[in-house]
Amino acid sequence: MHLISLFEWMNQLPFSLWLREEDWPFPIIETIHLLGLGLSVGTIMWVDLRLLGLVTKKQKVSDIVDQLEPVAIIGFIVMFLSGLLLFLAEPLKCYNTVAFQLKVVMLLLTGVNVWYFHAKLYPGVAAWDDGAGVPIPAKMVGLVSMVLWFGIIVAGRWTAYMEGG
Repeated sequence: MHLISLFEWMNQLPFSLWLREEDWPFPIIETIHLLGLGLSVGTIMWVDLRLLGLVTKKQKVSDIVDQLEPVAIIGFIVMFLSGLLLFLAEPLKCYNTVAFQLKVVMLLLTGVNVWYFHAKLYPGVAAWDDGAGVPIPAKMVGLVSMVLWFGIIVAGRWTAYMEGG
């Protein structure tokens, strides 16, 4: 079975047809998706801006992360679940749209970036929380995060307006 066959099958599921063809499900889910995006990415950007030393310089990075990460996680869960429903509404279109493919790649890279920050850098945050400044690798995590999230948002919007299978 080819991968395209799976997406064609999903595209014809009664649930997918309902999401796609009824008047209200898709716009309601898209609204929820955008609210989750704002909650998640808005808080993530604040952490990224702190890592870059552009905001709240007098607050510890650990305090910012501890305060905002739970909110970002809730927003991400809302965004992920609603995004899954949006995908199920148009799986074949998503499969055939380059913007969606790029969005998925950037989401995966964002996950790697978050893992790297928490696994490799954040365990040593005490050494630079009150010190001379955020180390270059942590600043790079913030910059990469911002670039990827902007790319994800743009690719998501392009997916909505591009023609797919």
